[in-house]
Amino acid sequence: MSYDPVTDFLALSRLSTDGAENSRMPGLDFTVAALARAGLIRLSTGQTQPIVNQPITAWLKPAQPSWTAEGIVYLWNALTSQYEPATPELWTAILTISLGGYIFQSAPSAVNAVAALTSLVAVQRNNPGTTILRLPTVLSRVGKALQIVDWSTAVVSHTVTLTPAGTDTIMKLPSWALLSTPDQLAGITLYPSTDLNGWVIAP
Repeated sequence: MSYDPVTDFLALSRLSTDGAENSRMPGLDFTVAALARAGLIRLSTGQTQPIVNQPITAWLKPAQPSWTAEGIVYLWNALTSQYEPATPELWTAILTISLGGYIFQSAPSAVNAVAALTSLVAVQRNNPGTTILRLPTVLSRVGKALQIVDWSTAVVSHTVTLTPAGTDTIMKLPSWALLSTPDQLAGITLYPSTDLNGWVIAP
């Protein structure tokens, strides 16, 4: 027998002061709650989306009343900076953060927005003169370092300008420039600090 979310529910026996009370719960809601209970994800349940720690927080919007049907799971899309209905790709992103994994991003354009979940961003252009990388917010990194490298071809003199988001800074400066030459392509590792409201460059 296959699972039908419209008619199939989990039977629950809930303890109360009067003894055991029989109830039901949608399978999807139970599964997402179990992932949070196991410590794999942060979960916010309600009709209003969370406003903090979105990259690592799943949002379960339950049906009303909650026991009548499955809710909708939303996950943060770092590229669009908004919650969207869960997909395998968005689950991969949130679980990768949870497990401390690696996410690569290519920056092939003159102006590029670095995603909040990126571990390593590589500028990949041909004979570039200037490139701008718009960094994600320090808060969105949840303490995760960001590596940046220039992996371009036919480089003569290439300036890569790093632009922080909002009021964030880089070593207390509003921007940071890297210079690539034919002899040495540029690279840097940035460490986010919410305490300092900016990115730190350290050996």
